[in-house]
Amino acid sequence: MFFDRLVSQKGSGSHVIAGAVIITVGLAIASATDTPVVAYIALAIGVGVIISAFLMIIKQYERAIILRLGRFQRQVGPGVQTRIPFVDSILVVDIREKVREFTAERMLTKDNVPVTIDAILRYRIIEDRAKDSILNVENFNDMIQQVSQTTLRNNIGASVFQDILSRREEVNLHIKSIIASEASSWGIEVTGVEIRQVAIPKELEDAMSMQAQAEREKNARVTYGESEVLVAKQFEEASKVYTENPVAYALRQSNMLYESIKVQGNTIVMVPSESLNSIGFGNLALTQAYLENTKKVAKSVKAEEKAEKKGE
Repeated sequence: MFFDRLVSQKGSGSHVIAGAVIITVGLAIASATDTPVVAYIALAIGVGVIISAFLMIIKQYERAIILRLGRFQRQVGPGVQTRIPFVDSILVVDIREKVREFTAERMLTKDNVPVTIDAILRYRIIEDRAKDSILNVENFNDMIQQVSQTTLRNNIGASVFQDILSRREEVNLHIKSIIASEASSWGIEVTGVEIRQVAIPKELEDAMSMQAQAEREKNARVTYGESEVLVAKQFEEASKVYTENPVAYALRQSNMLYESIKVQGNTIVMVPSESLNSIGFGNLALTQAYLENTKKVAKSVKAEEKAEKKGE
C-alpha cells in the first residue's frame, strides 16, 4: 500500500529535460513553417514545465525531507515547496496513524499452557521527527511489526495464563511501553497495543470448562452446607424455647398437624402417638373427634377461598 513504503518525488530532472525538448521542437517547427506563434506557445509551455521542476506539492498528511547531493538538507511540511532539479532528492512519509496486526502462535506461557494470541498495534510518525523514520531505519513498518511480535512472545513466556486473561490491560500497557522505547529512536509514537483474542487448544478448553463446572459445584455444596449449619442453629434455639415452655411446644405440634391435614385434604396422615399424647390426644375417640373437626375447618377454609376467587 502507499503508506507502507517511502515515496520518492521523481520527475524534477525529467521536467527540465521535457521543457527543453518542448522549446527546441517548438522553435524548430516555427522556423520550418515560418509561424512565430508556434514558437511563442512552445516557449511558454517549455518554460512552465521547467519552472514546475523547481516546485513540489506536499499533502497535509505528509512530511518530506530534502537530501541535497545525498546529505540531509531540511524537513518540509505541507504545501508548495521548492527544490533544485538534479541536486535535491525528495523523500515523503505519511504521518497518519497506522494499524498493524501481529500474532504469537502456539507459545507456551509460564505455566506451560499453549496459546495463540492475536493483537493489534497502533502507531504514527511524530510530525517533527519524520526524518528519523526515514534516515534511521530502512523500513520502519516492517521493523516495528517484528519488534511487536518479538515483545509479545517474550511477554507470553514470562506470564501465567490466568494473568493474560484477567489482567489484559496491564499486559497491553507493558507491551506498549517496551515497543515505544524501541520505536522512539525511529521517530515513531506508539499510541496503543490491544490483545484481541487468546486461543487455546480444543482439548485444553474442554478440560478448563470441566474444571470451572466442578468449581461451581463445589461452591454450591459449600453454600448448601453453610445453610444447613444456620438452620441447625435456628432449630437449636427453638428447642430451648420449647424445652422451657411445654405449652408452646404442644401448640406448635397442633399447628403442624393442622397444616398437614389442610394441605393433604382427604389423604390419610400418619401421626405418631407420642405427638398426640404430648398435646393431650392420647384417647382414640378424642383424637378422631379432633381430626374430624380439623378436616371440617380445612374444608370450610377452602370453600371460603373458592368463594372469594369467584367473587373476584
